[in-house]
Amino acid sequence: MTTDQIEIVDPDIDESYADDIDDSPYVEENSGQVASHVGGDMVQNVHNWLGRYQAARELSDAFVRETIATFVERNYGPGGWSREAAAAILRERRHVLLVADPGTGRRTAAVGLLGGVPSPRREIPIDDDTQRLLPVDEVPWSYYDQSAYLLTVPTGNRNGRLRELLIAYREAVEKRDSYLVVLVDQKSLERPEEIPGFTVLTATAPAREGLLSQLLEDQRARLDVDALLQTSPLPEMLESATPAQVARLSRRIRAAADNPQASLAEIARKSVQAYQNWDEELAAWFQDNPDPRTRLFLIALAFLQGGQATNVLHAMEKLAEKLNEPADVCGGIGAPGIRQLAKNVNARIDDRHRIFFTLPSYDVAILRYVHGDQSKAFRTRLWSWASDLPIRRGGSPNARVAGQVASAMLAVTLALPGADAPEVRTLIERWWNYQTLHPLVVDLMTAIAMSPEAGTAMRGRLNQWAVQSGSVPLLCAVAAVCGGALADAYPQAVLTRMKNLAGRGIDPVTDGVVEAVRSLWDRPLHRQTTLRQVVEWAAGQDQQRRDTGRRALAAISDTPERAGSLLAELAGVAEVQAGLIHAFTYLFGSEGPQGKIREALLRWLDAATEEPVYEELLTGVMVAAGGTGEGASSRFARMSDLLYDWQPVARDTQAPAARDLRDRLNERLHNASPLVAS
Repeated sequence: MTTDQIEIVDPDIDESYADDIDDSPYVEENSGQVASHVGGDMVQNVHNWLGRYQAARELSDAFVRETIATFVERNYGPGGWSREAAAAILRERRHVLLVADPGTGRRTAAVGLLGGVPSPRREIPIDDDTQRLLPVDEVPWSYYDQSAYLLTVPTGNRNGRLRELLIAYREAVEKRDSYLVVLVDQKSLERPEEIPGFTVLTATAPAREGLLSQLLEDQRARLDVDALLQTSPLPEMLESATPAQVARLSRRIRAAADNPQASLAEIARKSVQAYQNWDEELAAWFQDNPDPRTRLFLIALAFLQGGQATNVLHAMEKLAEKLNEPADVCGGIGAPGIRQLAKNVNARIDDRHRIFFTLPSYDVAILRYVHGDQSKAFRTRLWSWASDLPIRRGGSPNARVAGQVASAMLAVTLALPGADAPEVRTLIERWWNYQTLHPLVVDLMTAIAMSPEAGTAMRGRLNQWAVQSGSVPLLCAVAAVCGGALADAYPQAVLTRMKNLAGRGIDPVTDGVVEAVRSLWDRPLHRQTTLRQVVEWAAGQDQQRRDTGRRALAAISDTPERAGSLLAELAGVAEVQAGLIHAFTYLFGSEGPQGKIREALLRWLDAATEEPVYEELLTGVMVAAGGTGEGASSRFARMSDLLYDWQPVARDTQAPAARDLRDRLNERLHNASPLVAS
């Protein structure tokens, strides 16, 4: 079995849409310079975050409007222009190279330009695995049409053909009467002004205090923002902060200001402590609290904040069992009870007996601290316990608790240094056995894979699992992720992982790949690339991929309408037709087409009676495939059998169009057969 290896690269996280998530009853989030609240039940949090990542990737109208509404002015060079003036340059000259380094808020600056031209707006995908621009002819231009495009050159790109590639992209966009903004850092492109057809602009980072003030604009009704920003230690924190770090600090301020009784000094102090992940405070707390019962309660509450206090206590006792702690950890009447434990861990219990931390962003900080302070074996047992929390005997899993655990997993993954996601595998393998948890698992995996912080590592793990893992639930989950929103942002990466899954030869995994193919086929943006991939599998040397390719071809032509759409995509694409010829050579060898692929071919013939171009397409493919290599006469005989199965002589009078097509095609096959030619 051959696989496609990928090169893991360090993530460029300067364009962070959100760097962590506070596992609380609501989500506070930021996208570039756009701050907003997302409400909803806990189970919706991961889905909400995924939606934000998608909106940013897709440059949706709502995302662009929100960005412009909260845009913090900066200078666009070389003339020191405002955003409106720079956008006017894009409208007039249509193709702009925006030269700016990571960490300067450059993506938001690019969105500011694109907000000044008509929608739709599209982000041109790159080859994520190799961190290179796609060849221009592999970009699905036909489904974009007239648009405003954003192309981001991977940071530190040393492609010697970058100049020629950018010219080719500009020419492709020019043919479509569209706009193009190319984001490139200064190290990747020498003398950008010499690239013909582009206007070169630069962008400075926004003023830090102005950015933070804008991000807190909607808090002014209850908070003296201007005075707060002058309150120590906030000014010191802003001195060297990047735009992404300022956005993160704004979320910590929001969380710290949740208590209306808190003074400005207290808000400033707590927001900075939360920004620093409460590292010093947690180190001191663990030193002062060696009691296992109290420590375990702290960790359990980090997962289940906002739930019933007694449920947290019960979960803590289960965690003690999982970690093989002494029996007296569960305690009796002499052990600290819920209220004492709540006081010991900086938590409060409300009048509905729900329990919350009193410190902002404390839950994520706890999990981050524990991950960095304990062994890998401890982390494995911890997430094994967490994955069991939603599971109920004899019933469906508790969706709310599952949402809390998934939110905690997403939050800690994005908050960890290096932003890797090895423990997410534990949740996937445990939860994939429950159909009701499939959407949450897919959303969690996709959100991590699309995040600027952990995305590179997670996409690498998806490929590693697709190639090496023997876990069927894990492989099925990877297939489901490949058929979803991840493909819109990273189409090339998704196809690589699907190709590796297609070669595994595991029936449930193959089912998942076929379903992913069907999902991609239903979205016109992916139709051509999906068809190319499926035909490549069906025409290849690998038997397992060949079988997957046939099943996928059958799945995307399982109705008359789908069959017609497939032939429409095939028409005029000589490269894919050539691949289909090789696929048919294998298909009509041995026993010939069987089962669903045979039924699909009959639908193809039905479609060919409606469109002469489809008839010519099928005739050409079948004749060429039949006469390729040894066994030609047998292949032609099987093709003729298929024609008479499709249109038996007994039905000729009822279907004259099908009869005539059968006879014309059969005559072509007969004349091409080596037996007749000899």
